Amino acid sequence: MDEKIQMLLEKAKIYAGKTGQAAETAGRRATELAQSTRLNLQIFDLNTECEVLYKEIGKLMYDVHQGIEADEDGIQDRLAKLDGLQLKIAGLRDQIGMLKSSVRCPNCGRLCSRADVFCAGCGGSLSAAEASEFSKGFGESEKEKA
Repeated sequence: MDEKIQMLLEKAKIYAGKTGQAAETAGRRATELAQSTRLNLQIFDLNTECEVLYKEIGKLMYDVHQGIEADEDGIQDRLAKLDGLQLKIAGLRDQIGMLKSSVRCPNCGRLCSRADVFCAGCGGSLSAAEASEFSKGFGESEKEKA
């Protein structure tokens, strides 16, 4: 009877550990999703600013078409602002791309490229990191049963 209880306790420890790992993975993914969402919202706001500038430039150009003297400095200022906003948007898109093209090391949690085989921080293997992200938790117990 003692052996059965001990075996049950061992299995409970294993499942508790796997559940903790699954929760940790879910937490990391939620953090990454939140970062990506925050970056996308910043892009949305910058695009809104661009749309306002496009309208203002369009109005100034129409004034020129109508023969109204245009404020060339105003046009150039708006164009320069647009260039700056487009650079910011490109930078934010690059950050989103980095989030999507990276994987966390299962040993130390460092963000690594999906192309890396080993973690630059701890040297741990990353080849199983992606697969284990999906199979951590209760999924492995089904493999053990087979």
